[in-house]
Amino acid sequence: MATTVAQRVGQGRVIWLAPLVTCPASALMPLARPGWPVWAAAVGLAALSLGAVVRVVAQSSYQQSLTPDGLLGRMNATARFIARTGIPLGGLLGGALGSSFGATGTLWVGAAGMTLSSLPVPLSPLRTARPAPTAGRVRRGRRTT
Repeated sequence: MATTVAQRVGQGRVIWLAPLVTCPASALMPLARPGWPVWAAAVGLAALSLGAVVRVVAQSSYQQSLTPDGLLGRMNATARFIARTGIPLGGLLGGALGSSFGATGTLWVGAAGMTLSSLPVPLSPLRTARPAPTAGRVRRGRRTT
């Protein structure tokens, strides 16, 4: 699905558009209560997750298409290091917020933070990013045309 969306919308555009479109759905999660709002929370989480997967696939593909073969390992390691460094910090922050504001308040802070963090992304150079080169597919470590 991520490939189809990237082909139709454009790879660079998907990278910034996916969070912009799906992060506001995270506001449905703090609304969870027994009954129908639980379904709204599930829809919000599903939309957020779908947007994240589409963005990550498009972003990884774009990064790999622009990186020379000899630097792919370094680029992937660096991108993973940067992306995963915030996870323990986010866990600590989430625990502190949960202790202070409770689960619902923490979900509201998270929804607001994710939505607000996606707003500056349309101003990035990805808005006008050139399409990734289509020099061929990589098969068994070799690029074919």
